[in-house]
Amino acid sequence: FDTAEGQKVWSTEVEGRSYYADAEVTFPLASASKLFTAFATMVTMQMKPEDWYPKKQVNEFKGWADFSNFAVVDSKTKVNLTIHELLTHTSGLPFGMRMSKEDLAKQTLFYPPGTAFGYTLGHRVAGWLLRDYWKDQPETNGLNFETVDDCFQWLIFKPLGLKATKFDDSLTEAFGYSGQAGDASIRSSGQDLMKLAVTALRRGKTLGGEQLISEANWNKWAIPNLLPGGKLSKDLVGWMGPEASWANWDVGDVKESIMKQSGDYGWNYFGATYDNSKEIGWCGFFSSCLRVTYQYDVAFVMMQRDVSDLKQSKPYVVQHFGEMAQSLQCIGGPKCVKSGAQSLFCDTSGKVAAQSATTTCPSNTQRGKGWGDEHKDTYLDIKNHACYVPGCAGR
Repeated sequence: FDTAEGQKVWSTEVEGRSYYADAEVTFPLASASKLFTAFATMVTMQMKPEDWYPKKQVNEFKGWADFSNFAVVDSKTKVNLTIHELLTHTSGLPFGMRMSKEDLAKQTLFYPPGTAFGYTLGHRVAGWLLRDYWKDQPETNGLNFETVDDCFQWLIFKPLGLKATKFDDSLTEAFGYSGQAGDASIRSSGQDLMKLAVTALRRGKTLGGEQLISEANWNKWAIPNLLPGGKLSKDLVGWMGPEASWANWDVGDVKESIMKQSGDYGWNYFGATYDNSKEIGWCGFFSSCLRVTYQYDVAFVMMQRDVSDLKQSKPYVVQHFGEMAQSLQCIGGPKCVKSGAQSLFCDTSGKVAAQSATTTCPSNTQRGKGWGDEHKDTYLDIKNHACYVPGCAGR
């Protein structure tokens, strides 16, 4: 958990097969890669509003004319797709693994775009679009863009101050033959993913103070539920109909499990939105997650490689995220802090004091395998632990 000032409130490490993973260890994000691709798209919409906007049709981009005139199930109408539909999973495109641009262009959509919700490859298409677009722009002259990673390193990874985040080339062919998959093949560390989370908490502003996406656009694009009619995903999906059938490439119920993993949610240009837009974020297939709560003003990431998630960490986050965030707030002391002010404190037997270089205040726990001091569980000491104070409204 980090505050909007980038101060760590609490962390926990769980012992893996042979070691504890710290904040610098990288993990495959799988579906949580979409958060970076969504952010890159919004940054581009901010920088190039005449070329990139929600209603812009994909086939209008240079080199994408053939990505058009899609057939729709049970309809004679041919349709085109928009940026809005790619980012909100309302395009009707399929969910799949090894899909190229040419493969996708031949698909029949499973519903008319903009009318339903279905976990799709829209973010993969968005990543390819961003690569093709930016390599021909004057801002990138001399940079020799060849891959989606080249584009993202310049566009968002470096501006966010990320050190370890990149596309995993070992996954390129697993997810498509037209380049790196912005919906599934990014690796990142907890330290790096938290920088994206804190920027989301700060509504598009980095810790360094750069407003990559204006607050007005962030509030419009990344917080509200943008699904048709403001409905939740569960109300726009026919779980037993063609939208979730084998024909829609729901292999082994993977698509359905991903779509149902996060409880009741809407969707916007950044990711899922929960609890009437008080929270935003998403979890990947390997169970790494990013979550932001505007109600409690704190950011959260969870890094792991656990497909089965037998410990049920993702459902626990869904059900208890607000409670966890609230439990870390200081009881007593200031009610809120202004921008740039100290937000991290120490709660000692109910007395709240600002932390200093000489202050020792517990801010982490561990879950070990049970033997020796290095492998034992440690627990929150309710009488002595780090706590935070949320930012004042309008800071």
